[in-house]
Amino acid sequence: MAVATGTAVALALGFVVVVLDDGGTPAQAASACVAPGTRATSSAAPVAGSPVAGFDAEQMKNAAAIMKAASDLGLPVAAQLMGVQASIGESTLRVMDFGDGAGPDSRGLFQQRANGAWGSYEDRMDPHISSTNFFKALQRLEGWESLEPTIAIHRAQRNSDPNHYTQFRPKATEIVKALGGEAVALVDPSGVCPAAGNEVGGDLAGKWVRPMADAINTSGYGTRAAPAGTAGGVLANFHYGIDFATPGHAGTIVAITDMKIVKVRNLDGLFGTGVTGQTTDGKLTVGMYHMEAGSVRVKEGDTVAAGTPLGTEGATGNVTGRHLHMEFFAGALPNPMIPINATIDPTPILKEKGIL
Repeated sequence: MAVATGTAVALALGFVVVVLDDGGTPAQAASACVAPGTRATSSAAPVAGSPVAGFDAEQMKNAAAIMKAASDLGLPVAAQLMGVQASIGESTLRVMDFGDGAGPDSRGLFQQRANGAWGSYEDRMDPHISSTNFFKALQRLEGWESLEPTIAIHRAQRNSDPNHYTQFRPKATEIVKALGGEAVALVDPSGVCPAAGNEVGGDLAGKWVRPMADAINTSGYGTRAAPAGTAGGVLANFHYGIDFATPGHAGTIVAITDMKIVKVRNLDGLFGTGVTGQTTDGKLTVGMYHMEAGSVRVKEGDTVAAGTPLGTEGATGNVTGRHLHMEFFAGALPNPMIPINATIDPTPILKEKGIL
């Protein structure tokens, strides 16, 4: 289905530029593909948005209004995704002039209540104003950028079910990509879009070894059906790392190459216990997670050689069984996290090094 007449998307220097026929100035939303604080200065010819199954012109126009509100506040594509995701879950991207049993006074794209927190009736029925008020509520949440999107939305909206919005993330991603065009073509459901040059080039320094002796590769990088028992949200159906497990016993996890330890985690949410290290050439950051609690043998700031024991294979964090989960990031990052930082596929690197 076509995007509503008057809604177009222009591309400029890696930014999403949503142009609406309201006479306003085109808003520029910083995508995760570009450095924070950069602003596009040139314009480009508008291009038509792509159709998204199940959503009509009116819904797409409302989604564009949500994206523009995020842009006007200087928020990234990750926020645009949350806004569209929230509105799909509240109103299927329609400006609704009625509520439900739980909130008979709820109105608009976000079903905002008449409690004074969301402005007047007219504010709640206005797509741009109601979207702006949603994003302002989101910004008041400390660390909203690193929260699971459904949790961040839940805390901003204050609804009853924190996992309600998870199911709408895939469609929100489709819609944002359709309206954002080429600038966000590579964005994944986490809101991260790999930047130009976000690859590892050349030979990485130092010796490389298997992360655990006798371990087998149990899960690769990329799209997969979420294993039973894992938490929902953006991590559920895309595997942002690669897994190894030692059959029959808990293996000893070692540094896969020479690295400086920059982060030690102890029973830290989804990650559990683990360490993050930067290769000594600064080209790569490696996170190694789900270790046994209390087993970490290194400290932040240590520089260790390939093969140095780091900890014991465990099942802490968001897991369904004992294993090592490794995530690779390009460059030297002090504390990389999904969904803030883009991972890279470890497979070609590990194959080159003879580990896979």
